[in-house]
Amino acid sequence: MKQTRTILAALLGATLLATPSLADEIKIGVVGPLTGPAATSGIAMREAYQFVADQVNAEGGVEMNGEKHTLNLIFEDSASRPEMGVSAAQKLLTRDNVDLLIGDTFASSVTIALMDVAASYGKFVMSGQPVSSEIARKVESNPEQFANFWKSSWNSDAYAQAVFEAVEGLTEAGKFSPGDKKIAFVFEDTDYGKSNTEYALPLFKDAGWTETGHEAVPLGHSDFYPQLSKLRGNAPDVLVSIFTSVNSGIALTKQIKETGLETLHVAIYYPLRPEFHEGVGADSENMLWTPMLFDPVNNEKHKALYELLGAKGITGNGDHAQGYCQFAMLVDNMKRAGTVEPAKLSEAFATTDFDCYTGRFVYDTANHTPKIGAEFLPVAVAQVQDGVSKAVWPETSATAEFK
Repeated sequence: MKQTRTILAALLGATLLATPSLADEIKIGVVGPLTGPAATSGIAMREAYQFVADQVNAEGGVEMNGEKHTLNLIFEDSASRPEMGVSAAQKLLTRDNVDLLIGDTFASSVTIALMDVAASYGKFVMSGQPVSSEIARKVESNPEQFANFWKSSWNSDAYAQAVFEAVEGLTEAGKFSPGDKKIAFVFEDTDYGKSNTEYALPLFKDAGWTETGHEAVPLGHSDFYPQLSKLRGNAPDVLVSIFTSVNSGIALTKQIKETGLETLHVAIYYPLRPEFHEGVGADSENMLWTPMLFDPVNNEKHKALYELLGAKGITGNGDHAQGYCQFAMLVDNMKRAGTVEPAKLSEAFATTDFDCYTGRFVYDTANHTPKIGAEFLPVAVAQVQDGVSKAVWPETSATAEFK
């Protein structure tokens, strides 16, 4: 793998030493949850995008074909609701006449809803964190309609694969004994929650596991006592929970302890939010979670980004890290394309090879999704040990042994 290039140089290029010659601004519309159950993530993404834009603008703008263009980001709230996201996208594409659109920064259901609408306006569209595999399937099913739509995060099967490989790998290594190999799922009733469950369950079944619980709950749900009562009777060896709402994760984790359910709790997404650990306290001890995208304590590259953000008063977390690298990658591709014209910008995305703090962006051009793996974007599984999250799987990313 080629040596990681300096991020700021990748964004701004060698021409920063010259006096910038300003031209028209590039207007970028951004749709994401600024209110509602996922607002903390949406706001963090907004901060990260704006941070990169401010870096670029401080040096006169992004250079395309010898001219400097400043970046003007226009943010609209989706509240994680598809109908609000579609309305926000229409406003940005018509009234604001943005040059390109990012949507949704977080919610898969919103991205799926606005894909068809955005395609009709002939503008380039990129999503942020959404991982639902349904997005990739839409691209594959109609490559002409979605030729100018690209994801900036992997597919949801990456999380399912990470959870499965961690549980099976730890079992094979003799570090975890699953007993009867029974597994249960508690997940939010969204595209994100359902798609993660949809991909994880067959992997476990093919390996001889039996599903003993399948509980879908509304977004933001907080009373899990009925679900846990049923699960105690079924006694799963592993309980997989999937939420984008941090409050749901806090409630479930606390109630698992309160009800005395003995299981290996494996969480998807919400523990990457610092407010989860602040809210749940010691009740998260020994739980597993993925994806561990940002570890500034043990990872020197992550530490460098944390300090860069901190210099501007931003306490960086996993959402900030993803947002920073996604937007930096977009800017780099605009530079290489020399334009925001959709077809040419899409050509640049198809040949992306961009190293950032969180990993290396290279695309699967069949579904417009970044590749995952040790050489690309890693999806690590962490365990909470003595109140601190440490990567325990895969071995190439591990900073601690599983307890």
